[in-house]
Amino acid sequence: MAYKMTLLLLLFPVLAFQLLPAVGEPWKAPPEADALVDPLANDPKAVQKGQKIFTSLCWTCHGMSGKGDGPNAEALNVQPADLGSAVVQAQTNGALYWKITHGRGEMASYEQVISKEQRWAAVHYLRTLKQTTK
Repeated sequence: MAYKMTLLLLLFPVLAFQLLPAVGEPWKAPPEADALVDPLANDPKAVQKGQKIFTSLCWTCHGMSGKGDGPNAEALNVQPADLGSAVVQAQTNGALYWKITHGRGEMASYEQVISKEQRWAAVHYLRTLKQTTK
């Protein structure tokens, strides 16, 4: 795992700036992503596993609370998503998994960095970031 993290940090500048999307362009997963079957749907430890991934990899851009305010966010051309927003939370688990797997522009692909199970677990953790209206 430490090797993968080091590799990610070294490759980030190369991966991060390929295929930059237009600023403000909505990012939509392909329709077939919605049909992906979540293998952790009944795993009571999925959120806990996902939190470990998030606090290791994702927080630097998305922030510890997932609002897109991480320490690297200012250096990006496209503001990281607020993962608790209604727009993100309305997406299927399959769509979120697809985005983590494939990436886009400055959002790197994590397909070769973390396992399928870890990517699905990250999706489960993202669900805990849902914002509630008071």
